[in-house]
Amino acid sequence: MTEKTKKEFNWPRFILDIVVDIAIVAVMVLFIQNFLFAPFRIHGPSMCDTFNYFNGECYNGDGEFILVSRLSTWDLFGWAPSSLERGDVVVFQAPYAEEGEYYIKRVIGLPGDSVLIKDGLVYVKNEEGQFVELDEPYLNEENSGNTYPHRSSSETFEVPEGQYFVMGDNRTKSSDSRRCFQQLGCSDQSSPYLDASAIEGEVELVLFPLSHLRFVHDVEYAL
Repeated sequence: MTEKTKKEFNWPRFILDIVVDIAIVAVMVLFIQNFLFAPFRIHGPSMCDTFNYFNGECYNGDGEFILVSRLSTWDLFGWAPSSLERGDVVVFQAPYAEEGEYYIKRVIGLPGDSVLIKDGLVYVKNEEGQFVELDEPYLNEENSGNTYPHRSSSETFEVPEGQYFVMGDNRTKSSDSRRCFQQLGCSDQSSPYLDASAIEGEVELVLFPLSHLRFVHDVEYAL
């Protein structure tokens, strides 16, 4: 008769394989979240009706989950796979706030732009040096024609290089560039402009709830 033997199970090798697999997955997740895409959850109504709009009402609490693309934040010797455009929705580290607090707003003024807010409307200076009114189809009835600078009846914002001018779509309930991102408004130590380094990325997709699953479409302005 032929003698048969059973191979002894190698527990140390099995455990090592599991640890290595977990480490590889963890590194991949960290790479994706830091360089490609990251999930966030929207809190509050500052971007309503575009986001956090449930059953015909703006939602004040924790609402939609979104996916943010980080490709526009890359800096490979001055190059990035994509760039931010006027009308993009971005998530960013909230200025003058604790680490880990984020805002979501829409880019209105790009670096070098001149933005004018007058009589409830928003204008951007074109290449010919003329202020052109922005067509903002994402504003609901309450906010359409109801954008004010909160500092005077007419205000021009000259956006510095490397910075952006951003506003929430729910203009009457958004602490954005007009208020220097603060409830009480601008002070001598605060700025209305958002530094590019604070931007986490551009919102591309609404993930959850599944009934709200959708891509976030780009907005094109005619200047």
